[in-house]
Amino acid sequence: MSLPSSPAEPLATVLIVEDEFIVADDLRRRLTRAGYAVLGLAATAAEARQLLAGAPPAVVLVDIFLKGPESGLDLAGWLHERQIPFVFLSANLNDEVLAAAQVTQPLGFLNKPFREKDVLAALELARYRHAHGEEARLRQQREMQVAVNDAIARLHNRDELCQAIATQLDRLVPFTLLSLRIGLPEEQTFYWAALHKNATGVFEKVAPLRLLGPDAPDALLQRLTEQPPDEVGEQTGTFTGAAFDELCRTQRTAHAAREAFGARALAVFPVLLKRHSFASLQLASPDPAAFAPEQYATVALLLPQLALALDNLLVCEEIETRRRQKVAELALVSAFRNGRELEAIAPAVAQALQPVLPLDLLTLHGVDRVLATVQDGIHASRQPDGSFRLLPAAEVVHLPDAAARLAWQQAMLELEAQMQQPTLNVGEAGETRRAHNLVARRYGERLGLRSSMYVPLTVQGRPVAAVVVASRAPYAYTARDLRLLQELSRPLALALENLLAFERIKTLGQQLALENTYLAEEIRTTYNIGEIIGTGPAMQALFSSLGLVAGTDATVLITGETGTGKELVARAVHELSARASRTMIKVNCAALPPHLIESELFGHEKGSFTGATDKRLGKFELADGSTIFLDEIGELPLELQAKLLRALQEREIERVGGRRPIAVDVRIVAATNRDLKQEVAAGRFRSDLYYRLNVFPLAVPPLRARPEDILPLATHFLHRFAKKLGKPLTSLAADTAQQLLAYPWPGNVRELEHVLERAAIMARSPTLSLAEALAPAATPTPAAPSVRPFADAAREVIVAALDQAAGRVRGVGGAAELLGIKPTTLEARMKKLGVR
Repeated sequence: MSLPSSPAEPLATVLIVEDEFIVADDLRRRLTRAGYAVLGLAATAAEARQLLAGAPPAVVLVDIFLKGPESGLDLAGWLHERQIPFVFLSANLNDEVLAAAQVTQPLGFLNKPFREKDVLAALELARYRHAHGEEARLRQQREMQVAVNDAIARLHNRDELCQAIATQLDRLVPFTLLSLRIGLPEEQTFYWAALHKNATGVFEKVAPLRLLGPDAPDALLQRLTEQPPDEVGEQTGTFTGAAFDELCRTQRTAHAAREAFGARALAVFPVLLKRHSFASLQLASPDPAAFAPEQYATVALLLPQLALALDNLLVCEEIETRRRQKVAELALVSAFRNGRELEAIAPAVAQALQPVLPLDLLTLHGVDRVLATVQDGIHASRQPDGSFRLLPAAEVVHLPDAAARLAWQQAMLELEAQMQQPTLNVGEAGETRRAHNLVARRYGERLGLRSSMYVPLTVQGRPVAAVVVASRAPYAYTARDLRLLQELSRPLALALENLLAFERIKTLGQQLALENTYLAEEIRTTYNIGEIIGTGPAMQALFSSLGLVAGTDATVLITGETGTGKELVARAVHELSARASRTMIKVNCAALPPHLIESELFGHEKGSFTGATDKRLGKFELADGSTIFLDEIGELPLELQAKLLRALQEREIERVGGRRPIAVDVRIVAATNRDLKQEVAAGRFRSDLYYRLNVFPLAVPPLRARPEDILPLATHFLHRFAKKLGKPLTSLAADTAQQLLAYPWPGNVRELEHVLERAAIMARSPTLSLAEALAPAATPTPAAPSVRPFADAAREVIVAALDQAAGRVRGVGGAAELLGIKPTTLEARMKKLGVR
C-alpha cells in the first residue's frame, strides 16, 4: 500500500487587494490553480494592512483605483516604505495617474480584463525584479557599511570620531547639523557633541550652549554632564512641517537648532550600545523635504557600525581612565613617602591629581593635625607654568583682631563638619555654599575659585582629614569626578596612615632616646627598692599597704615630712607594678619655673611660643605606658592643676600650641610634704584634684617615729660611704650610736645620711665618730605680735588675698572665697580702703 503524497510547496504567497469581489475571486482561483498560495482578499487599504500585520507575502496585487478613504496609490506608498513588492491592477490609465503610480516604484502593471498567462508572467517578472533589486541593494549597503566602518573603526578620540561620522553620513544623506548624545546612567555621566557644516562644507564643533539657547538656566547647565537637556533623543523618526514645529515648541534643543542654524527638518536615530546606556544620533537640515524614508533607512543601516565604533571608543576611554588613575595612585603614594616634609606634600599631591582632575588649588585639610604640627592646613596653588607651589595661608587670610580670628575659627569648624561627607560645589549651588562660609568665600574671592569638591580621608575607620580641589571654572567638576576623587582618597588615606605610622615610629624612637638619657641620669642619683630599710611596726604597715596598691593602676598620694624617702616609696610602687618594664618618669614640681611647667609636663609644638624651635614631648607622653612621679605636687600652680585634673579624668593631654588631645596611659604617683587638706581649705589647692589624687594615700613616718630603724640605716650608710670613699669603715662608735638615737632628726633620713657622710669624710679610723655633737635646735620664743591700725592690717590682708587669687574677686579661688566673705562686702571694703 502506497502512502499519500504530501501537497507540493506553493510557488509564492500573494495578497489580492481588489474592491470588486468577482474580479478578486477570479484572480484567486487562477493563482491557486497555478500553484500560488493566496494570503487573502482585501477590499480596502485598511483590510490589507491587517492581513499584512503578519508575515508579508511575496507579491501584493493592488487595484490602483481602490475605493474607500485610501486609494491604491496610498496603499502603494505604504508598501514601498516597507519594501514589500507589489503590482498594480488597473484599467484605463491616464498620464497623470501613471506618473503618480510610477513614483511608488511598482514592479509591474496588469490591465483588466486579465488573461491567465499575463497574470502569471507579471508575477514571475515581479518576483525576479524584486529578488535582483534586493540583491543589488544589499550589495550597495554592504559596500557602504564597509566604507563607514573603515573610516571610523580605529578612531579612539571623541572629536575625531564625530568628525568622521559627520563626513561619512553627509556623503549619503546631506545635512548641516549633527548631534550625538551618549548617556551612561550607571556612571551618571552624559556626553554631548554637536557639529555644524560651515559655508566651505567643513564640519565645526558647536558649543552646547548654542544648542540650549541664550536663556538656558544655570540648573540645566549644571546637570548637563549627568543627563540630557531634553527628550529629543527619546523620540526617533523624521520630523518635518507641523511635527517639527511641535517639537520645537516642546524641546529646547530643537528650538535652538531652528533659531541658530535654520533647521527645518530633523531625523533622530537610536544607537544601541552594548553597555547599559541611552544614545541617539540627530541630523538636522534647512530643507523641509530632507530625510525621505529611503534616506532614513540608509542611515539606519549604518547604525550598527556607529554603535560598534562608539563601544570601542568607550572601552578605550575606560582603559585609559583606569591607567591614568593607577598612575595617579602611584604618584599619590610617592607624594607621602617617608621622611618628606609636610610643606612638600601638597604640591606633590596636586601634581599627581592634575592629569585626572582639573584643579587650580588643592588643600589637604586636617593633615597637619594628624601629623601633629601647627598649621592651618596645607595648600598648593597652580602656577602659570602648570606647576604647583605651597600657598601660605597668610597670603590669603588676614585676621587683624580677636573678633576676626574667632569668626574664622567658627567658619572653619562649620566647614570641617561639611567635609565629613563627599560634596560637589558647582554652579549656583556652589556659589551659595561659598557665600555662607567665611573661609570658602575668602579663598574663592582671593583666588577666583568658582567650583570645588572635597572628600574625607579616613584613617583606621574614622575621618581625620579631607582633600579639597578647586578650580576657577564654574562647572569644572561632575559627579563622576567626585567619584574619582573618592576612589583616589583611599590610597591617599593609606599613604597618610603610612606616613603617620612613620612619624609615630620616629616619635617613639625619640621617646626611647629620651628615656635612655633619663634612665642613665636616674641610675646615678636614685636608689634601688631593696634599700628601703624598716623593721618597726610603722614601716611594716607602710610595706603592707604598698604591696596592696602596687599591682593596681590606682593613683597613689605619698605624704610625709621632708627627707623621709617618699621617692623611694614611689619607686617601689612602680617596680612592683605591671609597668616595671618601663622607666618611671620623675618631675619635681617645685624645681621648675612657673612658665615652663606646662611645657615640661605636656610638651609643646614647634612655633607654639618664642624659643619653641622644635616639637618637644612632655613628661606625660614620655611616661605613656609607665608611671609618672609628681614630687612636691603641692607646689603646682592653680592654673596647671586644672590641666592635671583633665589628664587624670580623661586620660588625655594637649601640648602647648597643640590642636588635638593626645591619649596617654599613665599611672600617677604624687608626693608632698604639705598638708593638702589645709591647702584646699586655704584655696591654694583644688579640692577636686585633691580627691582625684587621694585615691590611695601612703603616709611615710618620720624617722623620729621609728627609732628602731636608726642604727640599721646608719649601718647601711656606713657601708655605702666606705665603698664610695675607699675607707675601711667597719662600725659606729658607742657615743655616736647614742647621739644618733637621742637626736629627733627634723630632717629625717636625708639628714641622717648627710651627717654620716660628713663624718665618713673626716674619719681617720675604722670606727666612725661624729665630727661634731648633735644638738637639738633651740625652739625660738615667739615674739609678741606688733599692733597696727586696723585699716592697715585689713588692707594688707586684702592685697595678699588678691595676689594669691591672681586679681580675681569673685568665683572659685577668688579673693572673697579665700577671705570667707561675700564678694560685695569685699568690694565695698576695697573701695573704702583704696585697694585697686
